[in-house]
Amino acid sequence: MKTLLSSLLLLSLLSATAFAASTSSLAVTSSDDYFERAQKKAEQLKLMFDENVKLEASGKLDKATLPEKLKEVQGVMIAFQDDLKMASEGGHVVATYMLANIQSRFGMSEEERKQVCEPMHKAMDQGLLAAGVGYYYQCDMAYMRLNPLDPGHVKYLEALKQMLLNVDPNHDYYPLYTNRSLCFEGDRLAEIKEERTLGNMQARASARMLTYDQYRADAYYILAATRMNDKGEPDSVNLTYLNQALALGCKDPMTLKEYYEKAFGSQVSK
Repeated sequence: MKTLLSSLLLLSLLSATAFAASTSSLAVTSSDDYFERAQKKAEQLKLMFDENVKLEASGKLDKATLPEKLKEVQGVMIAFQDDLKMASEGGHVVATYMLANIQSRFGMSEEERKQVCEPMHKAMDQGLLAAGVGYYYQCDMAYMRLNPLDPGHVKYLEALKQMLLNVDPNHDYYPLYTNRSLCFEGDRLAEIKEERTLGNMQARASARMLTYDQYRADAYYILAATRMNDKGEPDSVNLTYLNQALALGCKDPMTLKEYYEKAFGSQVSK
């Protein structure tokens, strides 16, 4: 039931934001049409979840019957993901990113990670900054194995830098959900200890809906924290990236500011 709840919550959050760019009602002939069909199903799922949150808040939610209620929405969820898959196969980059996010989970096997990372990288190659940030947390961190000069990580950072030099062609779809965020994520330990209610789950997931600028902040912070020079060390360039992240509202959870300013503040970034 926990997996079903999490999936339903994620899907319910997708309808009011990422789908906003799809508004017309058309016969299903293109990836945009499949994306619109997915929108309608996500809206239906959102209504279902919101209803249960209200019942819980009023003390009228019968948890004994909740699993049976949730079974009723599984068909809608499957149909939603089928439409999203068709949209992705037709080239809809946001649908590709959403599918990868839905499939991602903690403790993935090598094959499961491949099924998440390949489409995430594909969306990143198509210019979706959310996918570029998501790839770091879900894929690059696992592949680099704590080696900041790992060739794959260096190549990833270069691609991320290039993405920041251009406006995301999909910026109208933001805010978008992220499974992780260094800059804007709350205290994960506090979340684990927090009572697991539908309302708390909804609030936590809502906080992970990031705007385009918030994704930009996370991208700059990833560069600030993990980019290294040829000697395998941070330098004044990292401070520049950090300042760009902070200007966009990053909370600096790794407290890099004091260290970088003390070490590189007097240097001119190249």
